[in-house]
Amino acid sequence: MNVILHNDLKIEIREPIIEDAQQVLDFMEKVNRETKNLTREPHEFTMTVEQEGQFIKRVIESEHESMFLVFHNDLLISTSVIQGSSLNRLKHKVSFGISVLQEYNNMGIGSVVMETIITKAKSLKRHKIELEVRDDNPNAIHLYEKFGFETEGIRKDGFYVDDKYIDLRQMGLLLED
Repeated sequence: MNVILHNDLKIEIREPIIEDAQQVLDFMEKVNRETKNLTREPHEFTMTVEQEGQFIKRVIESEHESMFLVFHNDLLISTSVIQGSSLNRLKHKVSFGISVLQEYNNMGIGSVVMETIITKAKSLKRHKIELEVRDDNPNAIHLYEKFGFETEGIRKDGFYVDDKYIDLRQMGLLLED
């Protein structure tokens, strides 16, 4: 799907193919260096191209997971993954994560990705979308609230970065059945 954002930035959002593995790895290496909002330190992301290709293949074949890539002029600028479960007691919900290259922050990409995630969760017939976000990340919290997510709880000291403990905000969105 091609989208033109409010600032005339033209992006393409699509599900991955196995051949995207190297570009996804390059993206993850860069985004892990740029932000401390993700779960890994830069040196902790150690997947090989083959492993990333296997991950993409698994997601493509899954009934409970999806992945979306956002490109600008053939440059991968954002990834997101939706993860669900096949277990009866958990298959009503999905969780997700979004990463955007720093130079593309605050351009509306997060909103386009959120719309895509919500649409996909509905197509998977899920009842709820969940996420965790650093409690000191107001831009991300604002994005999620804009789409109707509500704070459901705080995990005290749920994140540790730069020798500091940071609370994690648990948020959820109930979808129409």
